[in-house]
Amino acid sequence: MAIMIIGIMISLAMMVFGGGLSDEAKKQRDKRNAQVIANTAAMAAAAGALYFEEDDEAATVANLRDGCAPTTGIFRGRVFKLPSMSDDDIQGALVFLKLNDTDLIYDSSGTP
Repeated sequence: MAIMIIGIMISLAMMVFGGGLSDEAKKQRDKRNAQVIANTAAMAAAAGALYFEEDDEAATVANLRDGCAPTTGIFRGRVFKLPSMSDDDIQGALVFLKLNDTDLIYDSSGTP
């Protein structure tokens, strides 16, 4: 009987105190997705693909999501495209992405 009560108390404590871990896990997932997006953007830019939308992170990421390919050079025709990400994944990642001149870069601070 005592073991059952202790088990119930532990499960309740995990629900109460475990919420912070879930938020941190989501933040880390969003950071990792932002890193993947920034890396894809860097590769596309280095190859000469046109994906950048000035002053619009969401449109820039949408171009990468749809895929873009350079029209000249050694990588002509090679499509640079994000791996499968949901709209929620991209929205979370946008917090950690910033436009810098003609680059989409990762910003670990996540501040506007």
